[in-house]
Formats: sequence, C-alpha cells, structure tokens
Amino acid sequence: MNVVIIGDSPFLKEIGGLCTRAGHIVRALWSDTVLGDWSDLEYATDLLNADVVVETCHRSRHIRRQLVSFVETVYPPDTLLLVSALTASTTEIASWTHAPRRVVGYGLLPPLAATGMVELAAGLNTGDEAIRQAAEFWRSVGYEPAVVADGPGLVRGRLIACIINEAATTLQDGVASAQDIDTAMKLGTNYPHGPLAWADHLGLDVVLRIMTGLYEEWGEDRYRPAPLLRRMVLAGRLGKKTRHGFYRWQEIAE
Repeated sequence: MNVVIIGDSPFLKEIGGLCTRAGHIVRALWSDTVLGDWSDLEYATDLLNADVVVETCHRSRHIRRQLVSFVETVYPPDTLLLVSALTASTTEIASWTHAPRRVVGYGLLPPLAATGMVELAAGLNTGDEAIRQAAEFWRSVGYEPAVVADGPGLVRGRLIACIINEAATTLQDGVASAQDIDTAMKLGTNYPHGPLAWADHLGLDVVLRIMTGLYEEWGEDRYRPAPLLRRMVLAGRLGKKTRHGFYRWQEIAE
C-alpha cells in the first residue's frame, strides 16, 4: 500500500515507523515542505500514487486548512484521507475538502508502541466505506481500531490533555516540582509517563491546541488552558523538539 504521511514531529516519525515496519511504501513529508513549495514534482507524484494520506499536522486551523485543501487537489478521488482529530473535529476538517465522505479522523498519542489501539471518528458526512478502509489500514500496522464519537481530542487526547493541563496548574501554584508531580502520577497511579514529561514529548503547543479546541467546542471552564501552558508556548518552550519544556532535553526530537 502506498502511504503518504504529512505532518510534524513527533507524530510524523512515529506513524511513519509503524507503516514502514508493516511493509507499506511510505513517503513522509514535513508540513513546511508541502506548504513551502507547492510546485515540488517529487512529492506531487507521491500524492498522485497514494492509497492513503495520513495528516499529522497540529498547527493553527488556518495552516491545517491550507495543507488539507491543497493536498486534496493532488491525490486521486478515491484516496482515503486520515486526519488527526486531536485539535479539531473530523467534521470540521472534512468541511475543508470537496469530498468529506472519504475523510476519517483518528486519535493517537506518542510515544507509540509496536502494537496498540487507535480511535477512529466519522464526521457527519464520512462514508461507511471510508470507515471500513480506515479500520483495515490501522489493523495492517498492528493497531486495533475503536470507533468513538467525533469531537476534538476524541477520548485519550481529551483526557490526557486535561490531566497535563491540571498538572501544569499544580506546578504553577507551587504545589510540587515537575519531577515530583510526575513521580506521584507514575508511582501513585501507575501512569506510563508523568503528565509533564508526556507533555514535553507530545509538544506543549499540541497540548495547548487540544485544550483550546475543547474550550472552543464546549465553552466550559474545565477546558480553559492553564496560564503557565500558554506562557511556555509563547516563550517557545515546546518540549523535546525545542530542547526545553517542563524539562531540559539534550537532543532535539527529529
């Protein structure tokens, strides 16, 4: 299967790894590459041959809309478009296309294991065949699909982002250090990762956009982003990809 993945770190690399290990023909494109030069014949050819396009961009709605709208003009009419529903609903993203029937939202949170589960969400206009094809694709890379209701964050993204947001508030209030907050959650509740270290891996900008998407969707105070989270993103402290988030990191994530 020809798979084109378009997005940013760490999602691009990790999803690309899943697809490569599954034996798919994979072409990974950075968002900046696609947005920066729409005349590149090499990646245009990749899109023309794509069976599945996986979008992993978590930037502003304006940038995502540009990216999705352009990519749709290149790939074949029957290509399946899988879009990350962490920061916006499937229905919203599908509305940026001319064929919302072939758009399916998915939810994954790095770091990804070799096998696991993926959440799938149909938009209001998503076709049944697209859902079937999406489930088949994710099973091919070792991930069991679970269909959930549409909405920003889906299930895990929504819950984990809210936990990270509360951990950021706890740190801001001086209740404990980042290390102690993470230790308490790992040892006290058996979390696989401390919430603040997890935020650094995901990217604080991604977490902020999940929270912003939830707040805009529901308008409830429980989804209001923590002031510390906002300030850190404004300061460019995005986590591993900038070497500085809640922790300092020696290497920049690819």
